[in-house]
Amino acid sequence: MSNQDQPLGEFNSFDQFFEKAERRPQYWEELAKLEFTREAIAQMDAQDISKGELASRLEVRPGMVTRLLSGRNNFELSTMVRMAMALNCRFKSHLQPIGCKSLWFDVYNGQKNETFETWDPNRFQKVQADEPTCGNLNYVPLAVNFR
Repeated sequence: MSNQDQPLGEFNSFDQFFEKAERRPQYWEELAKLEFTREAIAQMDAQDISKGELASRLEVRPGMVTRLLSGRNNFELSTMVRMAMALNCRFKSHLQPIGCKSLWFDVYNGQKNETFETWDPNRFQKVQADEPTCGNLNYVPLAVNFR
């Protein structure tokens, strides 16, 4: 049994438990699968796509979609790309430097398919991190909507 397969051992708090768990690749693998599943379900809800409709778009049986969305699936990259395309999306991946936080947002590309609100600077607050850089990368401050 490899060191990564060993039980986490004893811990006195949830913080200590997660501190130990986050040192293992399996933690991050499971988190990535759950995040992808959450995003797929959110897209299905936003576009009013049923499991049956997604199954039809993927050309699979509905039971396969249920399994994919269970959160217990070991996704292949090709499956993630196919699911994204079936949900009218593009699959994107990102390497986040340790010690940094990532903010994902989609930028309107000019195709008219939705109504967007007019920019109201009073509804946004400038966000600036304590550290202007993360590793060797420079990041631009963002405007965040706090509704």
